[in-house]
Amino acid sequence: MSTIAVPDVESLALYTLSDAARILDVPTATFANWAKGYDFKTLAGRRHAPALVTTAARGRGRTVPFIGLAEAYVLAAFRSAGVPMQRIRPAVERLTREIDLDVALASERLVTDGAEVLYDFGQSGDEGADAVAGLVVVRNQQRVFNDVVSDYLQTITFDGGLVARFGLPKYGSAGVSVDPQINSGQPTITRRGVRVADVLSRVKAGESISDVAFDYDLSSETVRAVIAAA
Repeated sequence: MSTIAVPDVESLALYTLSDAARILDVPTATFANWAKGYDFKTLAGRRHAPALVTTAARGRGRTVPFIGLAEAYVLAAFRSAGVPMQRIRPAVERLTREIDLDVALASERLVTDGAEVLYDFGQSGDEGADAVAGLVVVRNQQRVFNDVVSDYLQTITFDGGLVARFGLPKYGSAGVSVDPQINSGQPTITRRGVRVADVLSRVKAGESISDVAFDYDLSSETVRAVIAAA
């Protein structure tokens, strides 16, 4: 298995499991399974499903680095596209093996090679193949991710072959992104560098949308979009 140098800023533990789940809009229990793995029973006895995303520490508190959040962002894309949770794992294992990187989900090669890999997997008849077949479609004789996954991947900016920043589609026109070098990796209104949490806290404190928008040089529509997505 090949490795790729992960920048220090992407390796620092920035998020708790619940923080990361909230950012990606997935259940905390689901994110915990991705981050820690889980045990399950079979007729042959108990088995363990290993973690799918990178963590920087064990225990409570901040354990998830940006690189792990980025990996989970791709998993969230697959989930949004309708792949059952128990079927995501075989797809990730195939991607990791074929792309030959230990952080395949956060690699730029996911965009360049991932659709081809998953299309072949979907045609293979292997365990879990039927569930991922719909992730990839053929257009103009090319294998590409379906619209749901593609919309997620198009928000990603890569640097040095790894995810450096990604947008959060649920915020729509507000234009919110996550970048480990800005606001300690907290969701940020990209064009103004304003943390989503700061906007929400002032609105929840009773300040008017127009006042908050004025102070941060945002449109009222942007503030409303942030509130609606929270």
